[in-house]
Amino acid sequence: MKEEKELFFVEERFDQRWNLFFVTPIAAGFIIFQIYSLYSQLILHSPIGSDPLTDFELIILSIFVIPLMIAIIWLFFVMKLTVKADEKKIFIRFYPLMKKEILFDEIESFEIKEFNPVIDFGGWGLRYSILWKTTGYIMRGKVGVHIHLKNKKNILIGTQRANELYLIIKKIVETQHAAS
Repeated sequence: MKEEKELFFVEERFDQRWNLFFVTPIAAGFIIFQIYSLYSQLILHSPIGSDPLTDFELIILSIFVIPLMIAIIWLFFVMKLTVKADEKKIFIRFYPLMKKEILFDEIESFEIKEFNPVIDFGGWGLRYSILWKTTGYIMRGKVGVHIHLKNKKNILIGTQRANELYLIIKKIVETQHAAS
């Protein structure tokens, strides 16, 4: 099968400063507190609080909390949005969570759209907006390409290069319409 020529490529990550100063310290705080609680209760025999957990409950809680916090820190460091476009499709990958292909002949309409990630989608990442009935792939920026598919699903690709992506989609869709 012939490899299509790549017309658009962008790879974006979460703002690492936001991760370093917000997510990591909170998750690390949970980990440190959990380890301290285990040490205090199991080694020093001095439970924390007026109504402490049993040793078994504390161990079970720690088995969930510590790996969960480590996973959250890891996820924020490795998560990235990759968007590629060639003559036939748009490829979206939200690593390590999902990937999706949108064929250009599946597109009913599209537009460039300004949005507020927090108000319209509840934040950044892989999101769903009840208000817009749209799945959002949002990493950075406040402008995206809002794509309406023929199957009535809607997708917003939020990227700092949304205008460039929009123009490429427009060129390909217009070329396809002229050919048919």
